[in-house]
Amino acid sequence: MLSKNTIAAIDLGSNSFHMVVAEENQGQLVILDRIREMVRLAEGLDDNGELDEQVEQRALDCLARFGQRIRKLGSHCVSTVGTNTLRRVKNADEFIFQAEQVLGFPIEIISGFEEARLVYQGVAHTLEQDHQSKLVVDIGGGSTELIIGEGYTPQLLNSLEMGCVMLMQKFFADGKIKDKRIQSAKIFILQRMKDIHYTYNKLGWDSAIGSSGSIKSIASVIREMKLQENDGINRKSLTKLIALCSEFKKVKKLEFPGLSEKRRPVFLGGLIVLAGVFEALRIDHMHVSEGALREGLLYDMVGRRHNDDIRNKSVNSLANRFHADQQHAHRIEQTAFDFFQQLKDEWFDDVQNASNLLRWACELHEIGRNIAHSSYQKHGAYVVENVDLAGFSRQEQQRVSSIVQSHRGKINKDAFKESHKEQQQNLIRLTIVLRLSVIFHRSRVESTLPAIGLSVVGKELTLKLPDRWLNDHPLTINDLEQEAEYLQVLGIILKTERMV
Repeated sequence: MLSKNTIAAIDLGSNSFHMVVAEENQGQLVILDRIREMVRLAEGLDDNGELDEQVEQRALDCLARFGQRIRKLGSHCVSTVGTNTLRRVKNADEFIFQAEQVLGFPIEIISGFEEARLVYQGVAHTLEQDHQSKLVVDIGGGSTELIIGEGYTPQLLNSLEMGCVMLMQKFFADGKIKDKRIQSAKIFILQRMKDIHYTYNKLGWDSAIGSSGSIKSIASVIREMKLQENDGINRKSLTKLIALCSEFKKVKKLEFPGLSEKRRPVFLGGLIVLAGVFEALRIDHMHVSEGALREGLLYDMVGRRHNDDIRNKSVNSLANRFHADQQHAHRIEQTAFDFFQQLKDEWFDDVQNASNLLRWACELHEIGRNIAHSSYQKHGAYVVENVDLAGFSRQEQQRVSSIVQSHRGKINKDAFKESHKEQQQNLIRLTIVLRLSVIFHRSRVESTLPAIGLSVVGKELTLKLPDRWLNDHPLTINDLEQEAEYLQVLGIILKTERMV
């Protein structure tokens, strides 16, 4: 029997799929289970962004096994994210839909910025807290994350398109190891580091920490081969290890103590990436952490459970950055949630998720005014969709963006980009709730609204308002009549009933 405090985090990486199941108790985690499978998703991605059918099936089979382990958990107890390769897949919605069916839980694709933040959280929570700054390096299959931070707070984050699988495909696709190719691969890494190395070296750090499979396997080989006296990884050991690799001539022949057979095909790629990072950032020694992205996901879930959701802080920060009128946004939010409460039983199955989206959209719906008043909803929607928002997945930002874009004026149904009909319907309904709230606060002044009744039967939405109040607000009557025409595009019939 699974405890109600059992949670699971799944990382759909470019090289491996990882799942961690843990029990949460008052903010502390006890790991119950870990499952890792080498799916090598990046291996199946061609230049057109299409996934190879065999690799796709390998991924789906893995997710089916993961799904069996967590089948009895509630939807809010599982967090699943896709990283670099899934960011690059063409028509990712089709694969995600199939993957969600076999896993049994939603899958969110995160940006490189968010991936770096989660990696840092995972590492930071597994270290003893001090006041030292840390450089965290995480080499994945398709990208490498580099973060400088102190405590639980990241200060500088980057995700670079250079991973162990990607490097092997680019320079060693035929499986042959040549000194010239190793040198070319290292130059490639140094070129990728060129844009960031000055900023990182200028900020500086007290200790360097590596996480995830590639770095762990490199540290394991160094330890087993006794290439250095102390733990971790140093620059001389990396140089020695690369020289040893070049002697094998073929990737499949690579054989070192501490190197697993599953890691062998991508080991050289991860080694060259790490050597390039060491050189560009002038690192002498690196410690190795057990924490990584999936642990970061777990602690993010813990935060949400204890009303410490980083997404709320991100939204508030963005609203401040664009000088949004917070008093007006608060009035909009109060009325919107009054309507939401009246409609939630009929319109929304996942009330928590819907209320989050509505609150964020209320706070951000006018940030486009800081750019230009004309079509400000479009400016705001663009910002919301494309800005780096800590804690948000790509899909979540698109959802908030679509509500912001459609909160006024004519409605374009194509703005609601969702593969799931239910999610699309939720966004449309949340948009209607926000639109109605905006209408009742057009004056932008503090005023007491009357009790407004709102009910829905099928496609018919009915507003109930005092007759006297409506007579005193002819502009609102006109706005509601115009809104009724706009909502016809969505198949919604809006009616206004006068109450004596």
